[in-house]
Amino acid sequence: MGKESYQLVRQRVWKAAQYLLLCTYYSIGISLRPALAVPLTEASISSLPLVYAVAQAEDEKAPNTSLLTTTGTIELTAEQQEFDNNSQVITATGKVVLRFNKAVLYADRLRVNLTTKIAVAEGNVSLKRGRQTLYGAQFDYNFEADRGSIKDARGDLYQPTLVTDLNVLPRAVGSTPVGDKPFPEPILSDRLRDDQPVNNITSPSSTGVVVGSEQDIESQPTLKPRGTINRLRFQADRIDFVADRVNAEKVRITNDPFSPPELQIQADRAQFKVINPNEDEVTASNFRLNIENNIIVPIPQDRLVLNKIGKEPNPFGFGFDGEERGGLYFENNFYPVFDPQFRLTITPQYFLQRAISTLKFVDASVFGIKGNLQANAGPDTTLLASASLAGLTAGNFTNSFRGNAVAKHNFSLFSVPHLFTGEAAYRTRIFNGSLGFQDVQSSIGGVITSSIIPIGNTGVNLDYQIGAQLLRAATDRPNLLSANRTDNLTNLSRYQTAVNLTKSFRLWEGQGLPADRKDTYNYSPVPVVPYLQLNTGLQGAFSGYSNGDNQSSLGYLVGIQGQVGNFSRSSFDYTGFNLSYAQRFRNNSSPFLFDRIVDNRTLSAGISQQISGPFRLGIQASVNLDQGRAISTDYYLEYSRRTYNFIIRYNPTLQLGSIGFRLNDFNWDGVTPNF
Repeated sequence: MGKESYQLVRQRVWKAAQYLLLCTYYSIGISLRPALAVPLTEASISSLPLVYAVAQAEDEKAPNTSLLTTTGTIELTAEQQEFDNNSQVITATGKVVLRFNKAVLYADRLRVNLTTKIAVAEGNVSLKRGRQTLYGAQFDYNFEADRGSIKDARGDLYQPTLVTDLNVLPRAVGSTPVGDKPFPEPILSDRLRDDQPVNNITSPSSTGVVVGSEQDIESQPTLKPRGTINRLRFQADRIDFVADRVNAEKVRITNDPFSPPELQIQADRAQFKVINPNEDEVTASNFRLNIENNIIVPIPQDRLVLNKIGKEPNPFGFGFDGEERGGLYFENNFYPVFDPQFRLTITPQYFLQRAISTLKFVDASVFGIKGNLQANAGPDTTLLASASLAGLTAGNFTNSFRGNAVAKHNFSLFSVPHLFTGEAAYRTRIFNGSLGFQDVQSSIGGVITSSIIPIGNTGVNLDYQIGAQLLRAATDRPNLLSANRTDNLTNLSRYQTAVNLTKSFRLWEGQGLPADRKDTYNYSPVPVVPYLQLNTGLQGAFSGYSNGDNQSSLGYLVGIQGQVGNFSRSSFDYTGFNLSYAQRFRNNSSPFLFDRIVDNRTLSAGISQQISGPFRLGIQASVNLDQGRAISTDYYLEYSRRTYNFIIRYNPTLQLGSIGFRLNDFNWDGVTPNF
């Protein structure tokens, strides 16, 4: 922990910032050309004069015009529509709504020149297709040259449906028109054009990076990177697009639904370019991370290559492993095979801290390698494999190699989702309470795990698992060890089942702040509501072993958990706490050490206190009451904001430490304001 440098932390922040940037640029690059081309394709516009001529003959103002073309139905609604036969210009003014191929364009004025094939939409322009929205003062598009521009551009992009929302493909003549009534009536122009404030804010997930230990802190948000950033918004003074590239000036990108954003990526100029069907390129000048409109962190990398099937854009990274790799190390990913169905990653590693401490800069002990494989065997089946060598010294294979192969299959049993996990592993580390970390030398077997099953309307939740494994692991039973042994390992089969019942009782709930007010989210991605809750649990478990031994237990847990304050004011506006007692009764003990129940009575407690602004100080500890021995003690300092979070954690009991960075995802309704 003490040897993790500021440079390493800054590298991790840069990597998270680049992730935010590349997601948005990839989104913009996909969305601009198809979206702007939606209502103005050459095939559809060339048919418009006939329709307008008919409409004018019946009504000079032609309030509604529609036609069916080979690419779908076009429907234009405006307070006034005109067609000048001499200049070949179509003009629509006043509350213009243009529908085409499940897209809706809103503007104050729309002009289409059929001679030059240039379309111009002006005044409060917005374009919505699915869950993607673009705004601008003026949209220009030359549908013959396939080029155009947006002035004062900004937009809201939703990553999960981006490709399907913006995929515009020609359809066969005679098929069902894909553009007919894509949105329910009344049309959405009121909400889009009246600049409704941001509302219905939620934070469904987050993603992050951790330097150091990735073991979770009990009763605290996980430190492990999970989830993704699905919703982003961007702003640029001008965006120009032509053929395979998009150029932007004065670009800003954020995950923050409020303005000014707490965290944003900025660039003076940026370009998105298609390299090949699977790769795109983003280049930028003066790349930087702007934190709180106060701290500017330069990002030295000015070029990113984005892979559309999930390959990491920056294969170079750092890690920390004090036990096997000597501390700080760096690695670089290579992808011999990488497609949606089969992915193979090879990662050479260099143990920098070990090389410096031993002064062996080219010795085999300071080099390592790991590999990962993922294959999709079907819609419900995934195959995973990993292997690593923490050192390439000859003759040290058994002490440096770790590996496993896993098959996961989702299935339904009595309408309840289940997961089957089959695994073969070599040298797995498992934490077993006050016994600390234990090694399982080898294991092969499978486990079936149920999802959470509500028991009627009682509020009781049930889950269970059953499994069987063939194990080779450490034991302290002399009768299981040979006289001429070289280690304390023994081979046994294990058959195991466990059932959990849990129920929580809300004892009290306070008043939260208004959900759509900005200061509600000063230091948290979700509104903080005071509460006090009673948690209860009951667990029964049985393990049988091939030597005739067994270990069965029945345990219960009771505890309180709560928080006071709204974590919105500048100081001492949040206190989180938890206190729980657990007891287990067992009849026998496991012959192995890694799964032996030794903590029969445990007490766990924790507190997290806001000190000033976004700073929270916390401690979470658990102790074996029978032996008076600490099982785990975590101290952590957290810097928490709406859009991001830093946490420094140290566990002296387990000799673990980490620095974590988390980026929060948001969903919202309404039109986001200018930056």
